[in-house]
Amino acid sequence: MDKKRTNPGYLTQYAKHAGLSKEGVRKQLARVGIDYLQPFDFADADRKRAAARHADRAQFAKPIYADEHSETDADVDEQTKKDPKFVESQARREMFKAKLTELEYLERVGTLVRKDKVEEEAFRKWRIARDAILSIPDRLAGLLAAQTDLTKCRELLRAELRRVLVELAGGGPREETTHG
Repeated sequence: MDKKRTNPGYLTQYAKHAGLSKEGVRKQLARVGIDYLQPFDFADADRKRAAARHADRAQFAKPIYADEHSETDADVDEQTKKDPKFVESQARREMFKAKLTELEYLERVGTLVRKDKVEEEAFRKWRIARDAILSIPDRLAGLLAAQTDLTKCRELLRAELRRVLVELAGGGPREETTHG
């Protein structure tokens, strides 16, 4: 009969150490060239796995749609070792974030107002103006019908229009006046 091992194997120990499944660790160790059937240094395996992960990402550091001939050593910034298109993209993104932050700040301090709020308030004000002006004939119809003097009719209309316009301009609350 086969005697079953009581101690876990190297692969199981390393899987627990790495916090991964045994199958995942087996594939990663095989890819970096470590024989997991023999004793091996866990720290060395960790370094090799990390290096392999970064090496796998290297192909994505270059632009996907760039021509083979368009990318030369002169195009790459020596200080940052990054593609200038990527650096420019990052700069635009940071500028956009800065502008959004500035707009948010200006809105909070009250210097800037949202467009939808302005449109909503303008609609409300114009609706009030329309209603106030259109209600003038209803308020003055009886008074004007009783008047025979043209000058008195003109004064009543002018006074009512002035009252409504002053009210709309913020000159005071609307007062119901009796004309007689």
